[in-house]
Amino acid sequence: MGSFQDYLQHGNAWLFLPAAILLGALHGLEPGHSKTMMAAFIVAIRGTIGQAVLLGLSAAISHSLIIWVLAAAALHYGNQWDAETVEPYLQLGSAVTLCSQGASSPRKWLQRLKVMLAMLWGRE
Repeated sequence: MGSFQDYLQHGNAWLFLPAAILLGALHGLEPGHSKTMMAAFIVAIRGTIGQAVLLGLSAAISHSLIIWVLAAAALHYGNQWDAETVEPYLQLGSAVTLCSQGASSPRKWLQRLKVMLAMLWGRE
């Protein structure tokens, strides 16, 4: 298998853009990406079709923009990084993020439960 440079030099670059668009569209259809929350928001505000389209477009554009910024940063700084040196820090950052989200979930759940019970019993 040749390098990326070889593919570009032999005129095969035309294949990469459509493949990236197709894979990006399939990626957007995967679970997650807050599609359910966006749909619930549109329903909750009794939004119009235009508002739903605008929300979807802004989510797609912002997601794509972040990917382009990350790709540009990776191309610019990628040669300077040593994967074996950076990997432990990335793992530590991921662990801290996951643990902080996990620790805050029960507290938020209890707060919501208190509000729901207060509403149910007429005490606000």
